[in-house]
Amino acid sequence: MKQLLILILALSILSSCDRKKSEKTQSEFKPETELKTELKPEQKKLDTTVVYWQTDFDTIRKYQEVQIGNEIHQLELKTYSLNDSSIVRINDLNKPIIYKDIYHDNVTEIILKKGNDVILKSQVKKATFKDSLDGDFLKYSVLRSVEYDFIRSNRLYFKADIDVPDTDWAVGADFAIFYQTEKKGKIDYWNIRDIGL
Repeated sequence: MKQLLILILALSILSSCDRKKSEKTQSEFKPETELKTELKPEQKKLDTTVVYWQTDFDTIRKYQEVQIGNEIHQLELKTYSLNDSSIVRINDLNKPIIYKDIYHDNVTEIILKKGNDVILKSQVKKATFKDSLDGDFLKYSVLRSVEYDFIRSNRLYFKADIDVPDTDWAVGADFAIFYQTEKKGKIDYWNIRDIGL
């Protein structure tokens, strides 16, 4: 038993001597240049609230009789959502909360009939007016409504409202569609103006 105790004592002394020697050798091999690392300040994470517009399966139809010459025609305006989630707008004005709005664009079909014969069928989208709209406005806006105005010189005249949802950024436009001649279906527009809400 004494021998075992002496053996344990001897091993512990030897191991402590070895540890002191390794500490010395590590300090002797200190590098000449030290690497300096700077910690970047931690960026504050902002809370993002995603507002996703629900899908809209409603179709808004407007019927109206239009007199062309001595004949009565039926005009139908059919507006519906594309449910495409194609518009994503980041609103970071209310920091530390950021709103990410995801919503859908609309389209209006214009159908002119005489009895059961379709004379004109055309679609109007916000992209119809792309050459006259601001780039950011075009990116974030929605075609809100199309209203019939009058008829003259082989064309049907309309008014359109385009706006950015949840803002007062809105634009009005006048446009016309040829319903006969070789220009049938051609859309011309003018008078793009800020109407605000």
